Amino acid sequence: CPPEGHLHAMTRNANIRCLTCWTLPGILAVTSHHFMQQVNANIILMLSLTLARSATAFSARRLLPTHKNWLTTQSRLGMSTSALSGNLVSVEDCLSAFGAPTDGGGRTIFVDGSWHLSPDRDGRTDYEAGPRIVGARFFDIDDVSSKGEDLNPKGLPHMMPPKKLFGAVMDALDITEKDSLVVYGTEGCMFTARAFYALRAMGHPSANVHLMQGSLAEWESKGGEIETGPKTAIVAADLKLEKEPTYRSTEAMNFVDMDEVLRVVKSDPASADAIIVDARSAGRFRAEAPEPREGLRGGHMPGSFNVPFTDLLDPNDPTKFLPAEDLRSAFERGGVDVLTEKRVICSCGSGVTACAVAVALEECGRDASKTQIFDGSWIEWGSDPNTPIVSK
Repeated sequence: CPPEGHLHAMTRNANIRCLTCWTLPGILAVTSHHFMQQVNANIILMLSLTLARSATAFSARRLLPTHKNWLTTQSRLGMSTSALSGNLVSVEDCLSAFGAPTDGGGRTIFVDGSWHLSPDRDGRTDYEAGPRIVGARFFDIDDVSSKGEDLNPKGLPHMMPPKKLFGAVMDALDITEKDSLVVYGTEGCMFTARAFYALRAMGHPSANVHLMQGSLAEWESKGGEIETGPKTAIVAADLKLEKEPTYRSTEAMNFVDMDEVLRVVKSDPASADAIIVDARSAGRFRAEAPEPREGLRGGHMPGSFNVPFTDLLDPNDPTKFLPAEDLRSAFERGGVDVLTEKRVICSCGSGVTACAVAVALEECGRDASKTQIFDGSWIEWGSDPNTPIVSK
């Protein structure tokens, strides 16, 4: 529908709803624009009143306002719609969407976003050896990142990439802005939220990026097509960046640096415009457990809240998030109001599990535009001798 004169909003799972053209969930759409132009004035009046009441009721369910960052890329691409709906999608829904086109002429493409903190497992090695979902690409958060003295002088791991590199990677993966992407992980992988969040943050339309709830093993057990045998994943260093990419990326959105976090930490909590949520374990947060990386001090940023990311995942299958009501309970236990008007800055060890917190907040109904990731996270904060740290 034309945006002019129409009321649009974004639901908690990033679906767009036109409150003028469509009634709300559970209420049938009444008619098209062209038909409404032909019905008599009395019917138009009755329909308008009905839609107004519906819009009011729907607003009470905490519709998310349109986020200019996440949605800018959608509007410029004509709102190509995925065969899937929502950020988090079941294996069954993914099976149904396998091979399905988007209404804008794109494809449904599966992306292996596996990453592991343990040196005993490597996402790239597993992908290249197989099995993998048929036609799946591999998105390596370590490789597709900012590197070198100019872009990453502190040598921090998997920092968000510059847009030209990201665009070149998407070209090499044969992914266009119209494609619908489904990020998945291998069995036991609890870190795929970073790849999901990175794809959206770099400009892929948010309605066309999904995170499969369930592992590759569950996909296969339910009849999903897989391929075996070796397959080489792309390497960023092999790409020629002299050429302008076809894929139109953006610089990373909804990420903040240490200077911004330091400003928030030093602000009066009563007047600060943001809160910080730390996804590390309670032991690390309180300096009772050692940091997994050498040279890092223990403890946390003054005034920050602790919501361990493991509290947000299914204890029986960490490739799945808990239901929304359980997510809300986890944030409540951590003292976090998911609907606070303040910005929420998510931090963790190195910027990976902070993305799980951001995804969970959105599942709870939070406006994605008010949530940000501290990319350097504790590996940057804890290694700097001048940053304030407390343990109580």
